This record gives sequence, structure tokens and C-alpha cells, in this order.
Amino acid sequence: TVFREPIICKNVPKLVPGWTKPICIGRHAFGDQYRATDAVIKGAGKLKLVFVPEGKDETTELEVYNFTGAGGVALSMYNTDE
Repeated sequence: TVFREPIICKNVPKLVPGWTKPICIGRHAFGDQYRATDAVIKGAGKLKLVFVPEGKDETTELEVYNFTGAGGVALSMYNTDE
């Protein structure tokens, strides 16, 4: 996350008149949320996250949620250490 210094604008009316401190805005520095994968789940079942490492047989499998009834939605995001 990248935080920017506050920008003070004297000509913009305050939505909260008694607020005196600056507001800091944080934003994602990497496009993880924009490159996310989403899915509509159309019924009961288990949602799992599986990681398959290169050159290895051992996978990591995580049970994320057990959908019941009508289903719902799912979202997968990522970020890197680079």
C-alpha cells in the first residue's frame, strides 16, 4: 500500500465541519485487486484454493468456504514479494 501526503484545499467545503485533521489516502501499489478472479457459485459445495508449486508434487489445498443452498460469489486475489 502506498500512502500519499495530505492535500489541503482551502476552497473545498468540508463535509464534516468540525474535522480539523488531514485525511491520508492509501492505495494499492500493485494491481492485485484489478487482476483478481471472481466466480458466481451456483449451488451448494466446497470452495477450495489450491497452490501447485513448480517442480514439486506437493500441493497446498485450503478449504475456503462450504456453500449451502443457493450458493454465492467467490473472489481470489494475489500479490507478490517482488
